[in-house]
Amino acid sequence: MGFEKYYEAFPAYTDVYSEEYRKRIEALEPLLMKHMPAGGRVLDLACGTGGFSFLLEDLGFNVVALDNSDVMLSKAREFAKDRGSKVEFVKGDARKLPFEENSFDYVVFIDSLVHFEPMDLNSTFKEVARVLKPSGRFILQFTDLRALLPVLMNGQIVGTEYWISRVLPDTDEKTVVLEFQSEKEHFRVRFNVWGKTAVELLAKLYFRQLHSERMNEHSYFQVYAPKK
Repeated sequence: MGFEKYYEAFPAYTDVYSEEYRKRIEALEPLLMKHMPAGGRVLDLACGTGGFSFLLEDLGFNVVALDNSDVMLSKAREFAKDRGSKVEFVKGDARKLPFEENSFDYVVFIDSLVHFEPMDLNSTFKEVARVLKPSGRFILQFTDLRALLPVLMNGQIVGTEYWISRVLPDTDEKTVVLEFQSEKEHFRVRFNVWGKTAVELLAKLYFRQLHSERMNEHSYFQVYAPKK
């Protein structure tokens, strides 16, 4: 029940040239431009195939992008070669970042909370605060999966081919298994369930919230400053 099949099925997360990925970038680009007004060095955390890394590079930032997946990084480097990009792609663990203290003006963390258990996300937030400069900013975008669960239980259409046929939360709703169905196949993926309140309580340990807004019914964009 890994994410390999999930990412293979949905180009919104893997193909930076797809219409689905382009829509994700278009939704976030105005917010990034508004809250990242000055140039500088950016860490794109859990970068995947690098679509937002390339966007930030195009906006004039010096971008370092980190992920722990060889498959994702291989695709990102292929896209980078095709684009003539100078983004530095690094394999690493978000819980123990391979960077010095105070080395980034911004850390961008987009739509990746479902990969992180509570202890892992705590370590990740702590590391983000460490590598940010005192004047730096942590840019966080996430889906409130806890609030979304009741909607998914009604059979949500996902992408162009799939729908969610089963929603199987654990007893405490800390994780949920979603079964994706198409006319040809089905597969299951386990997601960590994060709600807005839990995210903000954890972030409060290391950051001061500067801005929060709802992008749509279940998605949030937030800006934090490190407590230094």
